[in-house]
Amino acid sequence: MGAIQDRAMARLADPVLLGALLEPRARFLVERTHELEHERIDSVAALRVRKVTAQWPVFPLDARRGTWSQVVPGTTLSDFRWEGETADPVWIDVLAELEIDIVAETDPGGLDSLVVKAVDAYDTLDEFRDQFRFLDLDAFMRSHGLVTVEDLRESGEYLRTEVKLRRPPVFDPGHPANRRTVAVDAAVVVGATDDVAGAVRAARLVAAAARDRPLPPGSFGVRVAPYALVAAFPAPVPLPPPAEPGLTRAQIESLLEGAGMAAVFLT
Repeated sequence: MGAIQDRAMARLADPVLLGALLEPRARFLVERTHELEHERIDSVAALRVRKVTAQWPVFPLDARRGTWSQVVPGTTLSDFRWEGETADPVWIDVLAELEIDIVAETDPGGLDSLVVKAVDAYDTLDEFRDQFRFLDLDAFMRSHGLVTVEDLRESGEYLRTEVKLRRPPVFDPGHPANRRTVAVDAAVVVGATDDVAGAVRAARLVAAAARDRPLPPGSFGVRVAPYALVAAFPAPVPLPPPAEPGLTRAQIESLLEGAGMAAVFLT
């Protein structure tokens, strides 16, 4: 890491500056670390940086599997598994513990009603088909060796279940119950605008090193990643224009977003 990256890391250790850089990307950080199956983020109210740590090591978990066998004095066969941390860490340039206040709509789920009815009042195959609109009756009969409506009736009893889902209440963004605070850890790697691929590789190494670590439960969605990945790019030193121009800021942002990472730029 050169002097430019060192100065960038020192600046990113300022919670106020880091919070200002990350706040426009707060929704992205939540969505990259949480699976939102029953939730929809309506808006982001605030982002706070609780703690900043420079040069945080992540030790990848190492698992070894093997088999032990012996034949004397008796036949024995055992499987073993060993798990531990590797000796060489992957480094996060700046680890930021965030609290993100959001307004979110949540589907409460549940049923209004569930009714099971016996289907026995039918004289033709079309009448039976009308009772089960989502059933491929022809395929069902072929797979069970049925030909006539009498075969269908004699093969067993048929039940139809009618389920009515509970209708969620009208979403009110101002209701206190719809405000949530989500904890997110952002792993920031310092890159260079003339080596965007290097920043992507560094961030992917962090993700791979932390991949098998247990995730704490949360109160919003399902936690799916320990870190939201962020690449920070310091302002380059003014130099004569290169023969081949590098990526623009918009291109870097688009490239990293497609790779599941957020990009921030220091000025």
